[in-house]
Amino acid sequence: MAAHLIAEEGPLRGLILDLQEGDDWIVGRDPDESDFIIEDSTVSRKHARLTKAPEGIYLKNVSRINPTLINGEVHEERVLLKEGDRVQIGNTTFLFSEEDVPNVEAPKKPKSKKKKKAEYDNIFGSLEEEEPPPPLVESEKPAPPEEEPVTEPLVEHKESEPNAYDTIFDDVGAESEIPFNMISEAPLLLKVISGPNAGAEIGIEKGRTYILGKDPNSCDIVFQDLSVSRNHARLHVSPDGILQIEDLGSKNGTVVNGQPILERSTVTPQDMISLGTTVFLIIDREAPQETIYSPIAPHFEAPRAEEPEEAPVLEEAPTPPAEFKDWKREKIPLKYLVGGGSALFVLLIVFLSFFSLFKSEQIQLVKKEPVEEISEALKKFAAVKFSFNPASGKIFLVGHVVSPIEYQEMRYNIDQIPFISSVEDTVVIDELVSKSINDALVTNSAWQGVNVSSPEAGKFIVTGYLPTNADAQRLSDYLTMNFPYLDKLSNQVAVEENLTTQISALFVAHGFGSLSFQLSNGEVIISGPYSDKMESELKDVVKQLNALSGIHGVKNFAVAAHPDSVGIDVSQQYQVSGSSSFDGHGYSVVLNGRIYTLGDLVDGMKITSIESNTILLEKDGLKYKINYTR
Repeated sequence: MAAHLIAEEGPLRGLILDLQEGDDWIVGRDPDESDFIIEDSTVSRKHARLTKAPEGIYLKNVSRINPTLINGEVHEERVLLKEGDRVQIGNTTFLFSEEDVPNVEAPKKPKSKKKKKAEYDNIFGSLEEEEPPPPLVESEKPAPPEEEPVTEPLVEHKESEPNAYDTIFDDVGAESEIPFNMISEAPLLLKVISGPNAGAEIGIEKGRTYILGKDPNSCDIVFQDLSVSRNHARLHVSPDGILQIEDLGSKNGTVVNGQPILERSTVTPQDMISLGTTVFLIIDREAPQETIYSPIAPHFEAPRAEEPEEAPVLEEAPTPPAEFKDWKREKIPLKYLVGGGSALFVLLIVFLSFFSLFKSEQIQLVKKEPVEEISEALKKFAAVKFSFNPASGKIFLVGHVVSPIEYQEMRYNIDQIPFISSVEDTVVIDELVSKSINDALVTNSAWQGVNVSSPEAGKFIVTGYLPTNADAQRLSDYLTMNFPYLDKLSNQVAVEENLTTQISALFVAHGFGSLSFQLSNGEVIISGPYSDKMESELKDVVKQLNALSGIHGVKNFAVAAHPDSVGIDVSQQYQVSGSSSFDGHGYSVVLNGRIYTLGDLVDGMKITSIESNTILLEKDGLKYKINYTR
C-alpha cells in the first residue's frame, strides 16, 4: 500500500501528498527546493523531510521558525510515522495513512533542477520573483511552472568580501526568513520602527550578546534589508540591563541618534539605532513607559491659500455711557498717598532690622572631580586601587582589605557616590585567605605550630617553629603550590635545628661550654654550673639570645660556682703523679708520666690553671678539669 498525507484541517483541506514515488521528499514553499509545494506564508522554504525506509516513512523537522508538529509535539530527531498520526505543517494539519485514497496528487516542483543562474548578475544580485502556483483542488494536478528566460546584465558581478562589502551593493541571496518575536516575555524588546521589517518585535534577554545582520546562519537577529550587512553589528546586554552596540565593519555603518559610531557605545531605550535603512529602538518592559520622540517623524505644513483672504472687519468698541469714569485718570487724594508712603517706610525699616540680625557670608560650592571624590572615599584603604569609566559610570576595584568589616565599610563609601552606576571588584579579604590556609596547615601534625596571619592589608606573614630543615623545606614547597599571593608572603618560620646550632656557638664563643640548654617552641632554658667570675658575661649572652630571630623567651637556671668545679671532668682519662708550684701558684704537673707546664697542650687541651687539687684546661671554648690529690 502507498502512504499518504491527507490535509484534514486548515486552508489546504483536502490536499493529498502521495508518498509512492521516490524515497526522499522535501515539503515546503520553495519550488526550487521542495518536492511537495505548500502555498502557505507560515511554511518555511524547506519545512520538513520525509524519508522512506523498510520499516516505514520517517519525518524530520527542518524549520527553525515554525517547527513541524507530530501529534501536537515538536521532535528534534526524525520520527517513524504510524497510521493515524497527525502532522501539522504551517496552518494545515495532515493525517498520515497507508490505506488507499483517491488518486489526487499534491503540487510538485518541475522535474528539472534549479534554474540555471545567470552568468552575470546586476549590481543588486539576482532578484527574480517567484510566481506562486494557483490554489489546488483535490481533482486537479498543477502543471509545472515554466522556466523564465535568463537575462544577462551588462555589469559584471564581483565576489564580495565576507563582511565589509555584503550589503545593497553586493550579493543578496541570503535566507530571508527572519526569527522575529523570538522571546515574547523577555524583559527587553527590540522594536523595528522603519525599514522593510517595520513593526517587527524581538525579545531581548539580559546577560546575552546578539549578532545583527541579514545572514540567518550566523546572526541571532536577521533583517530583510538589502542595506544591512551579513554580520552588521553586535548588541551586548549586561545582566543588569546595560545596552552596548558596536559596528562589525559593515558597509553602511551603524548610526545612533544620527551619529555614526566608531567603537562600542552605550545606548538607552530613548536612542534610535540605524542599520542601513532599518531603524529600531530597544524598549525596557520593566521601566515606566514614556512617549519617545522620533527624529524621522513626518513634518506637515498648512497649505497656503492662492489668494490672501480679506481681513475681517473689526467692529468699533461701544461708547461708554456718560456716567462712566476712567479710574486711571482720577486723582488720588493726598491723605491716601501719605498713609501708603508711611506704611511702606515702616515695612522697609522692619525688613532691614530683621536681616541685620544675621551675619551673611558667601557660600562657596566646591565641585569635586569624579576621580578625586572616589580617591577620598578610598583614602582609608591604601591597598585598594580603582579604575573608573565616566561614560558608563562603571568602577572596577582591585586590591586587599584586612577584614570583612573593612570590606563592608569600603563598599558603603563607594555606594554613596551618586555618579557610580555599577561596581565590579576583585578585592581580597586577607583574614579569609589566612583562615583558609591555616585550616589546611592544621591537618598536618608537623605543621601544627605554624600560623599565617595578615598584620596589614596586602601583607601576609607565616610564623611558628619546625624541628628540622627538611620540615621547613616541605612547608615552603606546599606554600609555593597552594598560597595564591606568594609575592606578598614573608616566611618567618624558625627551625629549631638552626637555632640549636646558633645557641651552641654563642655559648662556646663566650666560654660557657659547661652550660647546657633546652629549646622548645622558641623558649630557651639554660642550666648547669658556670664560673662566678663570668656572671656579667652570662648576662650579655642572655641578651644576645633574646635578640635571635625565633627566640621569644630565655629562662636562666644556671648556677654560679667556684672555677674549680666548673668544666667537663676528664679525671678518669689522666693520672697525676706529681706537681710543682712557683711563687704560690702551680707551675708544672706530671700527667701519665709526662711533665706539662702552664700553657702546654694536653691532647689539644690548653692548661689554663694548676691548682692544688685541680688542673683546668680549655679547648675550642669548652672548659675541662682534672681532679687529683697530692
